[in-house]
Amino acid sequence: MALKSRVSSQKVTYDSITAATGIFSSTLTKLANNKADLLGVSTLDRLCAFFDCQPGDLLVYVPSEPASPEEQQVQR
Repeated sequence: MALKSRVSSQKVTYDSITAATGIFSSTLTKLANNKADLLGVSTLDRLCAFFDCQPGDLLVYVPSEPASPEEQQVQR
């Protein structure tokens, strides 16, 4: 997610985003560091409204790492 660069470029804090959107700062931190397992549509909607942008302005596709041969064996 391109949240971290947007926060930096607009000089806003997670606290100000939390106050305006109701999204917990811990959720924002996970999203900014690409550690979130799930992104709800309502969260995305609130972030887009806050930053006055489209979802594509916030989302970046990051392919997952291929499974190791051992993990592939377990999955079969």
